[in-house]
Amino acid sequence: MRGSRVLFFDPDPKSLRVAERALIATGSDVDVAADEKALLNKIEIDGYDLLMVNYDPPMRADPKWGQLFDRLEVRFPKTRLVLHVTSSTEDYLPLMAERRYVRNLIAKNDEPLEPEELIITAEKLLRRDLFGLDKYLLWGVQPYRLQIRDSREKLNYVREVSAYAERLGCNERMIEMIETTVDELVTNAIYNAPRDKEGRPRYAKLSRREPVTLEEHEVGTLEFACDGDYIALSQVDPFGALTQDTIVNYLNRCLVKGPEQFSDASGGAGIGLFRVFQSLSKFIVNIQAGRKTEVICLIDLRVSMKRFRQLPKSFHIFISDEPASEVRA
Repeated sequence: MRGSRVLFFDPDPKSLRVAERALIATGSDVDVAADEKALLNKIEIDGYDLLMVNYDPPMRADPKWGQLFDRLEVRFPKTRLVLHVTSSTEDYLPLMAERRYVRNLIAKNDEPLEPEELIITAEKLLRRDLFGLDKYLLWGVQPYRLQIRDSREKLNYVREVSAYAERLGCNERMIEMIETTVDELVTNAIYNAPRDKEGRPRYAKLSRREPVTLEEHEVGTLEFACDGDYIALSQVDPFGALTQDTIVNYLNRCLVKGPEQFSDASGGAGIGLFRVFQSLSKFIVNIQAGRKTEVICLIDLRVSMKRFRQLPKSFHIFISDEPASEVRA
């Protein structure tokens, strides 16, 4: 974004080169740092709109960095923070629970960061334009869209997306993952998202076998598409009730205690969220509190199933601080 200032840190020269080129392509003024001393000096200068940091050890083990990032929002209010990590889900999810500054984690894997993910993440934060599945798709790809209205239609929603995956030539295991994800997204839109005028859940305590027909103002949206690299799914609800704490606590609880700790009958959304998360390459949640939630799920088609299960997952939580009228749909 023209006029914005970005600071990128990574001790790996190859990653630094890839990231610098990608971020310059956004039109931003880009500074880079290859060591912690240079990073600290540049941060203290202030004036950056976005700070993107490799948060692998030894940095993550040094308390001074955690303390600095904890105070970042107070000291440098306009600076947004994105961390890129090679650690596993089991390592970074507890970090998200412990540290409020951890919202956006890009999975680096063993290769340099994907330029596309860097650009998308940077642009969303710099432009404060958070919503839209199309941001994660190649230009020209138009997502299919279904309205989520009735729990009794859930099987039809799942079948429609499944049939699309079959036309794409996805194998049986991939289709099963997609079906599980769609099932959970639709369940969330119908039972967990809707709120009454006082902001209390309307249907969350109901058995998932009890039929629910959403009122017009409660209707959610399911979108799906493929751009050749990713299968992309999203679910949007008009309530914005999901919070960072809720998401991270659910996922951590499943990791520590096991998915069996949740009961669908009691209205717990945790097991569904965990199933979705385990089936993805990238998990993105966009929130405008009290107005809108968008959950975006990306499944990488370029890797084998074995490799897919081994790779860490990118996890982003974008929270809007703008009035509802200013948030783009």
